[in-house]
Amino acid sequence: MDKLRLGICDDETQDLAQILEMVKRYDEDCLLQTTTFLHAKDLLYAAKASGFDITILDIEMEPPTGFDVAKELIAMPNPPIVIFATKSNAYALKGYGVAIRYLQKPVAQGDFFEAMDAAIADATAHRLTFQIDTALVSVPLRNIQYIETFGHYAVVHTTDKAYRFRSTLKEVISRLPKGYFASPHKSYVVNLEHIRSATASEIMLDCGAVVPIGRKRMQEFNDALYRFLGR
Repeated sequence: MDKLRLGICDDETQDLAQILEMVKRYDEDCLLQTTTFLHAKDLLYAAKASGFDITILDIEMEPPTGFDVAKELIAMPNPPIVIFATKSNAYALKGYGVAIRYLQKPVAQGDFFEAMDAAIADATAHRLTFQIDTALVSVPLRNIQYIETFGHYAVVHTTDKAYRFRSTLKEVISRLPKGYFASPHKSYVVNLEHIRSATASEIMLDCGAVVPIGRKRMQEFNDALYRFLGR
């Protein structure tokens, strides 16, 4: 399974170590790829470079503070889930609307596990999960360029990988968010965000792939594309 990317930032090494230890207890199935930081600006730089699915931020740090960085994180095109942790409850109301959870230090394990459950549920809602043999694969929707089907199998194409699993196109489409994916052909569904150009007969995607547009689906696809572009 593609791991969820977790970024943790706290300028107190002891507090950082405590949170990291709770992550290890929580993540028994190794679903998380965890990176730690002592400075909020370093987490922000890493988020812009490669992205995070979930972040845990101490608020009270040398500028930029965790709150300052969190506001920049949630303004990104693909924002991570934000969890705040701090020793002071003075920031609790300020944090609402920016973070999904606010944890009081020292962080209780039960509160931490509950916050992580909520964050993972939110993060995985933006992923397509499917079974390949005995392995469970979970791909961020933003990474999917297009999906094609052959008989009873679907192939999910990301920028650098392809995943083949048993499914019909109809089943796949039912699990994708409306307004962000569209089917230009009976055997394809494309991520509208990754369309580089389109003609009357085909689509060029960011990855360089060319997807045909079926005559019977042309109008429906064009309508979906124009709605997406006009958001």
